Amino acid sequence: MRYPKIFKFVIRLTDSIGVKFFVLLTVLLMLSFGIVTYVNIYFFTTLFREDIVSNAVQVSNVIKRATYDSMLNNRRDDLTNTILSIGKEDVFKGIRIYNKAGIITFSDKPEDIGQVADKRAEQCYVCHEEEPAKGIIPTKDRTRTLKSAEGFRILGLIDPIENEPACYNAACHAHSSKEKLLGILDVKLSLEKGDQRIIETRNKMIFYSAILILITALVKGWFIRKMIHAPIKKLNDATREVANMNLDYKVAIHSRDELGNLAASFNKMTYQLKEANEDINNWSSQLENRVKEKTIELEKTQSRLILVEKMASMGELSAMVAHEINNPLSGILSYAKVSSKYLNRGNIDSEILESVKQNLTFIGDEAKRCGSIVKNLMIFARKTSGDLKEEHLNTIIDNSIRVIDHSVKMKELTLVKELDQGNDLIHCDAGGIQQILVALIVNSIEAASRGGKITIKTDYRTEKDRIWIMVTDEGKGIPADVLPRIFEPLFSTKAKNTGLGLSMVYGIVEQHAGVIDVKSEVDRGTTFTIVLPRVSSKMENQGRQTLSNLIR
Repeated sequence: MRYPKIFKFVIRLTDSIGVKFFVLLTVLLMLSFGIVTYVNIYFFTTLFREDIVSNAVQVSNVIKRATYDSMLNNRRDDLTNTILSIGKEDVFKGIRIYNKAGIITFSDKPEDIGQVADKRAEQCYVCHEEEPAKGIIPTKDRTRTLKSAEGFRILGLIDPIENEPACYNAACHAHSSKEKLLGILDVKLSLEKGDQRIIETRNKMIFYSAILILITALVKGWFIRKMIHAPIKKLNDATREVANMNLDYKVAIHSRDELGNLAASFNKMTYQLKEANEDINNWSSQLENRVKEKTIELEKTQSRLILVEKMASMGELSAMVAHEINNPLSGILSYAKVSSKYLNRGNIDSEILESVKQNLTFIGDEAKRCGSIVKNLMIFARKTSGDLKEEHLNTIIDNSIRVIDHSVKMKELTLVKELDQGNDLIHCDAGGIQQILVALIVNSIEAASRGGKITIKTDYRTEKDRIWIMVTDEGKGIPADVLPRIFEPLFSTKAKNTGLGLSMVYGIVEQHAGVIDVKSEVDRGTTFTIVLPRVSSKMENQGRQTLSNLIR
């Protein structure tokens, strides 16, 4: 979204700490001056109004004194002339005298004389709020504020005319001494000029306060810009230059306050950074030369190591092949010895001959498996697939168990088969699958303690297009730090092991487009789980390049 230039300028201003500080001080200044001005206006207005009321009381007393002699001697004409004369002043908006019956007996407006006052009127309500009427009127209740037709305010004051001894002892007329109130003097004074003075004074106070706020804000703004904004801007520019690797930049602040100390520290820091950067560049140049020298040396060393590694790998491969072929050869040797004993007997009956035939058949099968092992090794190394055809997995498992059966008995182990009775047909390389099973069972035999148990379990029904094989032992387990590496070529925790057995298992499983997983707990045992598709396509080339190079 695009903003006008003025908006961008305002946004930049609001990002400045100096502007924020200035705005904060200005707001506090306006708030403090506003409170002081409000309090002054309030007290001034209150005092002025109290003075008006006091003056009104004094004026009322003056009128009473001016008419006192006329009322005492019952000179009604003089009293009327006095009230009319006083009422001509602009400040008076009405002068009336009510008798105790509420009748206007004297007024600066002759037409009002003789009228009877309404007891609910504002000048009567003070006394007649309750009946009978109050005999004494409190001073605070004698005034009232009215609004004229012209819109300005009028102050009304009622002043009671009390019955004095001179009144009820006068010869001209008599009042009972029991009467307390003879009448009411009602005076109305204009507050127009007074209110104008209050407004003018209030406006002047507000104006002068605003001028004072403006002057103070400008002085503070200049001080903030000079003492805070400018140094911070210099420091900000310096950090930007240093970020751009201009390490020769210096902050020109020479004050003795905190910002001056910060600038001095910043200049010292940039100087040290410059020295450190020069040292790093020198070391980088030297390191680059040394790396070139070491690279040449490493290339020469690598050439020698490759030759040594090839020779060592040939030995490893030979040991691995011997390890893999040892099991079927052991079976061949055992059955050959048994058959030889049978044939050395004098009398060979049909039962012995049948046993010899079975042994020879087994020897032939195991010899074929030796060839199949070598073939599978070449397949794994060269990433080619073996012959795939439909086989019964239960039969492959039984053949695998027969190969290592003597090893199981020698260690007094219990081998439990939990084979699913469902459809066990699988499209696979039987020799490769048997090699996987023999390797895993041998691994379990080595891990299991004497008298332990090994379980081979299958699942043909959970998934129609895949089969599950689980090999479980109760051996010593695999440590957690070793478990992720067990399928790596040449990795082994056993001193006399080549480390290629499980890596070959992993390769054959991948060639069958399957997956293998292992779960193990130390001192509680290990479970290998293999999941293979029932119908496998031509096995993809997924062998390890390193082993292929070694064999080639």
